[in-house]
Amino acid sequence: MTAPHSLRRRITSAFGLIALCTALLFSGFAVLLMYTLEDEFFANLLAQETAHQQAHWRTTGALAAPLRPFVSLHRDTSSLPADLSRQPGVARGGEFFGDEGRHYHVRQLALPHGGAPILLVAEVSRELLVRPRLPTVLGLLGTSLLAILALTLALGYWLAWRATRPLESLAQLVGRAAPAQLPKGFAAGYPRNEIGALARALDDAMSRVAAFIEREQHFTRDASHELRTPLAVIEGAAFLLAEQPMPPQAAQQLQRIRSAATQMAQTVDTLLALAREDLAQGAGPRPEHAAQPVPLLPLAESTVVQLAHLLEGKPVEVEVAIDPRAQFHMPRSALAIVLSNVVGNAFQHTQAGRVSIGFADGRLVVRDDGPGVDAAIRARLFEPGVKGGTSSGHGLGLSIARRLADRIGLALELEAGAQGGTVVTLAPRK
Repeated sequence: MTAPHSLRRRITSAFGLIALCTALLFSGFAVLLMYTLEDEFFANLLAQETAHQQAHWRTTGALAAPLRPFVSLHRDTSSLPADLSRQPGVARGGEFFGDEGRHYHVRQLALPHGGAPILLVAEVSRELLVRPRLPTVLGLLGTSLLAILALTLALGYWLAWRATRPLESLAQLVGRAAPAQLPKGFAAGYPRNEIGALARALDDAMSRVAAFIEREQHFTRDASHELRTPLAVIEGAAFLLAEQPMPPQAAQQLQRIRSAATQMAQTVDTLLALAREDLAQGAGPRPEHAAQPVPLLPLAESTVVQLAHLLEGKPVEVEVAIDPRAQFHMPRSALAIVLSNVVGNAFQHTQAGRVSIGFADGRLVVRDDGPGVDAAIRARLFEPGVKGGTSSGHGLGLSIARRLADRIGLALELEAGAQGGTVVTLAPRK
């Protein structure tokens, strides 16, 4: 299907417009030429009549009978037909239209030896060639115009189709390309023109992109291997330590280590899945990446416990008010990372007051009494590396959270609170 503003349609329309303008100009020129030739014919008749009368005057001193019956001689305007005499400028000659379809051509006849000028009047309504045949002529011109227009449109469409077919093929090839299987070496199949130059440029660009993706895949694979090993060591060591007797405070710290190690392992898996584009709402190659009903109250409570160390020494009250039945349907590990980033930001930037996590109207809402977001960076807050002046991080948390949220079909919005601070809402996209 051709798009309304496609290049093919524009080229065809340009051909049709050029053909239409050319045919109209030619038709107008043809009609004008017919009228000009007809007027020239009557002018020649009057010129012959003038020469005849002047020759007869020189020989006899009198006017001769007109050569043609539709020509008459008048010594002044008083003897002219009524519909001709009332028209201005008739004494100077010219072409005039009378009543009931009459048509006059008038010319002054200057007699030799100082005779008074005579008016030659030709009433040519019965001698006209163009006007009676004008409907037929216009019909023929109109039929020819339509035929030429149809032929030109067909030719223009064919030429446009031939010209744009390689470009359409190239667009389909690029559009179907998967990030992991970018096409290579396809430029050789395109003509050596502007489209071929574009194909070669795209071929080169895709080769560079493929090389970059391959390097990134090697990095993520190597990072996955290198990170899994120390995490396994930490989890194993923590498990063995947990089997030994220790003071309650040490046991509590050990539990935090085990929880953080487990969370880090899930985070590594999720981020690597994000890099491979394995994460998608409703499906995934691994069970932890598949969409599933996730109860929000246990998830929020475990997130608060894991991040409680960020509130140590600060007079901050945490309130979790979520209906036990509330849940989102999406990959749990990815949702946990998003919520951890949001709650972690709230804990880190709130020095006093309250952080509340609630659920209303199908949305998970995190409010804090922190300093809020600087208006200068609010529009770019989810870009990598963008952070406020009081932040000690690298400005990646919200960027990662937004990317993960978009991938699993979760809308993440941030706005200023009515009483200050920040309000973050999480809701499944509809």
